[in-house]
Amino acid sequence: MSEPLAAAPAASNITNAEPSNDSAPAAVVATVAAPGPKRTKKVKKLTKKDIDEVLMHDIIDLRGHNQWDWDPKTPPPFQNFEELEVTIGSLAQSGEGLALLPDRGDGWVVVVPFVVPGERVKARVYRHNWGYSHADLVEVMQPAQNRLTESDILCKYFGTCAGCQLQHISYPDQMKFKRQVVHNAFKNYASKYFAILPPVDPVSQSPIQSQYRTKITPHFEAQNPKHQSAGVVQPVNIGFLQAGKRRILDIEECPIATPIVNEGMKVMREQVKANIASYKKGATMLLRESNPIVPGTEDNNPPSTTKICVTDHKESITEWVGKFRFDYPAGSFFQNNNAILPSLIGYVKQQLHLPLTSSSSTTPAPSETTSTSTTLNHEIKYLVDAYCGSGLFGITCHEGFKKVLGVEISAASISCATNNLVLNKLSTETTAFHLDDADKIFAHIDFPSNETALIIDPPRKGCSGEFLDQMVAFLPARVVYVSCNVQTQARDLEGLLDRCHAKGLPGYKVEAIRGFDLFPQTRHVEGVMTLTRL
Repeated sequence: MSEPLAAAPAASNITNAEPSNDSAPAAVVATVAAPGPKRTKKVKKLTKKDIDEVLMHDIIDLRGHNQWDWDPKTPPPFQNFEELEVTIGSLAQSGEGLALLPDRGDGWVVVVPFVVPGERVKARVYRHNWGYSHADLVEVMQPAQNRLTESDILCKYFGTCAGCQLQHISYPDQMKFKRQVVHNAFKNYASKYFAILPPVDPVSQSPIQSQYRTKITPHFEAQNPKHQSAGVVQPVNIGFLQAGKRRILDIEECPIATPIVNEGMKVMREQVKANIASYKKGATMLLRESNPIVPGTEDNNPPSTTKICVTDHKESITEWVGKFRFDYPAGSFFQNNNAILPSLIGYVKQQLHLPLTSSSSTTPAPSETTSTSTTLNHEIKYLVDAYCGSGLFGITCHEGFKKVLGVEISAASISCATNNLVLNKLSTETTAFHLDDADKIFAHIDFPSNETALIIDPPRKGCSGEFLDQMVAFLPARVVYVSCNVQTQARDLEGLLDRCHAKGLPGYKVEAIRGFDLFPQTRHVEGVMTLTRL
C-alpha cells in the first residue's frame, strides 16, 4: 500500500496542500513561514528514546561520525525559540534541511524545512531531541542558485502548509533527491548486503506534477462554545495542518489535487461554513474523484465516462487503470495518482516476467515498458498477490499466468476484488481472491514454488516476521516487492536474506531497485524491488 504517512497527526491525509507569506522577500516569499507567537513550553530532559531513527542516519552522515559527548541530562544548547543563522549542509530523507553547528553541543544539528543545501538561513528552534533540534524557517538570507522563484512555485500556501515539502525544488532535482532517499534506505537498513545490491535505478517520473491527486481529506475544528454563546465571530479554517504546528491552515484550493476534487472542495467549504454551529466536534472530510460510466454507453468499447467528486465514505468509486475498471468504497485505500499507474503496473509486469536465469540490469525505463510490450516468461506459471486490496496488481498483471491468487485480511476488500474480476470479465477459475491474514498466505498455496511469482505490497510498517518466515519456507522463484516505505522495504530484504542464510539456503539475488514518484512535490517515493531465487 502506498498512501504516504507523515510524522504529524493525520499526515496520511495531508500530502496534498501548501503555503505562503506575502511579507517575505520576493525571491523567497512562498518558502518562509510567518513568525508565530512566542511559546513558553518548558525544556524537557532528553533520552535516546527521543531519536527519530531515519533522521538520525542522515544526521550521522552529515556529522561524519556517531560519537556524542553531550550529556542528555543537561538542557539543549539553545534557548527555546532562539533564532539562529545556519548554513544548510544537506537534505534529510524527510525533505528537511540539516545544518551542522560544530561549536554547539558537540556538533549539534538543526533541522529546518523548505530549504536547499548551501543556503544561509535564519531559523527559530522550537523542539529538541537527542543531538538535534527542529526549527521553523524564518528567512532565507542567501538563497541557493537552484531554488525556484516565487512565480515557479505551484501553491500560495507552500511554506506554511505541511502537505508538500519540495515545491521550491525543480522536478529534476526532486527526482535526484528521491533516488538518494531510496539509496540511503538500503544503505542504512540492508547494510549487511548493500555491497552486493545493484545501483538504484533513476526514479520513474510522474507524467504530471500537479493536479494529480485523486483524493484529499481536509480537516476543520468545531467552534469554541464559550465564544459562540458570547456572540464572538470565529474564523472557520478548513484545510490541512500547518507545518510544525497542530493548527489547521485554511486552504481554498490544493494545486496537486485534480480539478474535480478542487471543485468539490469549494462546495464542501460552503456547506461546512453554513452549518458550522451544528458541529460539536471537528471533522475530517473526504473528497475523492470518481469516473463513472455515462448511462447509455455501457455497451460501447470503451464506454464514455464522466468525472464527479464523491464525499461519502461508503459511496462507490469507479477508477480506470488503462483498460481495467476498479470499483471500491470511497473511504478505502487505492493509489491516489492515476497518471503514473500504467507506468508502475507496466514495470511490475515486466519484472514478473524477467527470465529467471539472467539479470535485469539492462531493464528499460518504465516509459519504455508497457503492458502491451511485456514478453511473457513461461518459466513462471503462477502469481500470488499478497496484500491484494481491491485487486489492482492481481487483475492488471494476470496475463500470462495459469492461475492468480490474491490474499487480503479485509473482507470488504476481497468482496471488491472479486467484483472487479467480474467487471473486467476475467475468469474466476483462473484468478481468485482469498480472505486471510497475509501471515498465513502460503498455507493456501499448492503452486510449485519454482514456477511461482509473488507480488508484495504491504502497509507502511512492512512485512511481519511471520510472513518472512513463511516466504522462506515456500521460496517463490520471483518476488516483486512494492512499498510506500523504502526503509521497511530494505529492512525486510535484510530479514529475508538473514533467514535464508540461517537455514543454509542460497537466498535471493536483487535484480533491480527503482523508485516511482507517486507523490510529486512531496518527500514520498514508492519503491519497487525485484528478487530472483538463487
